[in-house]
Parts: sequence; structure tokens; C-alpha cells
Amino acid sequence: MDDRFMGCDCGDTGSCSSSDCLCVRLSLGVSYTPSGKLATSLTSPHQKPVLECHSECSCMSSICTNRVLSRKTKHNLQVFDTGNRGLGLMTKTDICKGEFVCEYLGELISADAAKARLESTTPDAPQTAGNTSSSSMNYLITVNEYFTSGSSRWCIDARRFGNIARFINHSCQPNLVSLVCRAGCDVPRVALFACRDIAAGEELSFSYASPDSVLSTKPCLCGAKDCKLFLPFDVT
Repeated sequence: MDDRFMGCDCGDTGSCSSSDCLCVRLSLGVSYTPSGKLATSLTSPHQKPVLECHSECSCMSSICTNRVLSRKTKHNLQVFDTGNRGLGLMTKTDICKGEFVCEYLGELISADAAKARLESTTPDAPQTAGNTSSSSMNYLITVNEYFTSGSSRWCIDARRFGNIARFINHSCQPNLVSLVCRAGCDVPRVALFACRDIAAGEELSFSYASPDSVLSTKPCLCGAKDCKLFLPFDVT
């Protein structure tokens, strides 16, 4: 699964923003605007491939417009105590719609392995500043991809190792959208982008739901106007 992709030969021409770039062609079109924001078309329910330029490409990383995951987020993100929902993540800076916020890092595992790990967690253990035990929290997200030839499903588990993104809570009306991206190899990576303008001090959220999700018995406390009252759960 970690076979390296062929790189583009754009050099320092800056053509990674057009179909002249191999990575852009493999992505079936431009993924990012010249300013590095998510292309509007990618917010549709049917996501096209996102293949970024990478270490095998000849383009200059400093000016390439098809590299987002390889660059650190420019936003100041902070973990905080939400009160009734345990820990959460907020932004200390304004974020514009379409901007990259962070990557959801973790261990890429199969759906079967994820199910086994989920069964071993302690249910309903509160996530607070005093209790972030890896055995009591569920940091699993499902990666579903659909192709003309079939589909694939993987899970990313941030319980054993991950980054600050694992503190992002679910919302039925989120301000982030998750997209599957690849950079240099076939390993899927989940990038989180702002789906609307987000003001400094706002809590960040994305939807935990997948096409195969059902409502669980665990109450949803997101507070959104269209809240579904219960958290989504992937039964498969």
C-alpha cells in the first residue's frame, strides 16, 4: 500500500496549478486555489481524488500550489475544556473558508482491527483534562472511498499516537470538512479544511458520520440547530 507514485516534472515553471502537472491530472483537476485554499468543487458529496505533489516531483516546494499537507498549519489551535463534552479544540486565529486547518494523524488500520479496538474501550468514560486515558477514549474515524471498480474502507486510530486533531469534537453542523488526500504514495490521509469562515475563539468540529453510519444511543451535545440528538456510529 506504500508504493511510491511517479512525480511531476514541472520544475520551477509553476505549472502545478494546471493540467500540465501530472499530479493535477491524476487528481482529475486542480485541488487548491493559488492561495492554497480548497477548490470549491471539492465540497461536493462526490469527492474527486486529491493527489498532492511530493518528494518525487521536480517542482519547487516553496512555490508549488499543489502542496498543502506537507506544510504546517498557520493557525494557532488550542485544546480547551468544553465542560459537558470534555476536551475540545478551538482556533485562536480567524480561519477563512477553504483553508487547511490540520491533518487527522493516527495509525491506519483495517475495519476489523478497528472493531476489535472499539470493543476493548471503556464505554462512556468522560474525556476531561484529568482523564485522557487511551484505554477509555475512542479516537477512531472511518475512511470510506468509492471507485467505479468498488470501494475501500480503512480506519485511522489516534488513540495510541496522533496529534491535536484527535480533540476535535463532532457536530451535526460542523465548521470543518474532512477530505481524503494522498501525497507520494497510496496511503490515505485525512485533511481537515474550513467549510465556512471561522472566527478566533470558535470551537472546531467535523462530522463523525459516514455513509454507513446510524445513530447510536449516546446523546449528541453539539448544540447545533439541526442536531440529530444522538452521535453517529458506524455499524460495520
